[in-house]
Amino acid sequence: MTSFVLTGGHVVDPKNNIDKKCDILVKNGVIIKISENIAVEIGVEEINVSGKYIFPGLIDLQVHLREPGREDKETIESGLKSALCGGITSVVSMPNTTPVTDSQAAVEFQISRAEKLNLGNLYPAGAITKGQKGKEISEMWEMKNSGIVATTDDGVDVQNEGILEKAMEYAKTHDLVLMSHCQNEALSAGGVLHEGDISTKLALPGISPQAEDLAVYKNLVLAEKTGCKLHLLHNSTKESVNLIKQFKARGVNVSAETCPQYLTLTDTICDNYNTQGKMYPPIRSQDHQDALIQGLKENTISVISTDHAPHLAFEKEKPFVESVWGSVGVECSFALCYTRLVKTGELSLSDLLAKMTFQPADVISVKRGDLSIGSVADIAVFDLEKEWEIKVDEMQTKGGNCVFEGMKVFGKPTHVFVAGDEKLVKIGKNW
Repeated sequence: MTSFVLTGGHVVDPKNNIDKKCDILVKNGVIIKISENIAVEIGVEEINVSGKYIFPGLIDLQVHLREPGREDKETIESGLKSALCGGITSVVSMPNTTPVTDSQAAVEFQISRAEKLNLGNLYPAGAITKGQKGKEISEMWEMKNSGIVATTDDGVDVQNEGILEKAMEYAKTHDLVLMSHCQNEALSAGGVLHEGDISTKLALPGISPQAEDLAVYKNLVLAEKTGCKLHLLHNSTKESVNLIKQFKARGVNVSAETCPQYLTLTDTICDNYNTQGKMYPPIRSQDHQDALIQGLKENTISVISTDHAPHLAFEKEKPFVESVWGSVGVECSFALCYTRLVKTGELSLSDLLAKMTFQPADVISVKRGDLSIGSVADIAVFDLEKEWEIKVDEMQTKGGNCVFEGMKVFGKPTHVFVAGDEKLVKIGKNW
């Protein structure tokens, strides 16, 4: 393992309130020193990153890696490489694999595979219920012992309140965060996009904001009762922001996230039956986006994740009702949010990074997401002046679906380190 000094860069580490030009010394995969003008010792490599920004490695709490079962869409290898190309050094893998990650063996497979690849940090989430069917709670304790950091039925809301309450009690007992996909199935059944002007224009069945709002309220009430640590996934509505704010004020242990698609796009993306805009939950109207951004400003929403959901290109080319949900996103999530939120003055760079580094780390209770002395050297170096166009065929992901295709954004990683090992040879090339 090499020792090196990053020189000439601007360090931004929100957890430690660092936002200045300085150098970083790394030895044996650990951050040793952060200060101005560090002398380069014999045997220590100097990496000049003048004009660049040095961040903690980014963390994504919601990534679908598809392995095992759908390796044609994504593998652990392609997904982790794709994440690294976006400056993301740690991902939480969702359990909707085939078979579902609901057992000790399934968790151990993912961890073993990631360790052999030696790319980025993979933290598995285990299913709340067996087969994600919402009927019987999975082997939560056994999966915790094997390495899960969270439990979730992501992609499916646990509709039975009794099962959900019991799952929250188990999660609290086993010191796990329960990540909830909030969608009332009775209200969303058959819907394919946000219920509003665009759904009316296209004569397509819509999904009302209340389908999410009711499920968010249910989860918050049960979290308050059980004392469970709750994380609400991919929030998309203004009322969900209000509810989260209210229950946080009541002392409920809840965190919440949103995703780049809800911050950069509105439901007009679905006009002309554009299936790339089909998301679950749906991309909503401007008033909901405005509320989400306000929630970020107030830190009511403390995390930005991607809900990276790779599919084959032809699956998105079907008629809107038949088309699959979701988009890839790990390679462009920071650039999208930096361009939309920081360059427009909505958030400071430090505030954005907090939602993509140490705050997600706090949700899953891992020691990542900061540049503290003695911490593991997961580091991303970005050129914030680099403007580029998002093109899915230039990405490392195997997915062919990208709702952000053609958007021009700023910010591209030039170096990415995981435990002090440089992983990024060249963006999108020569892996």
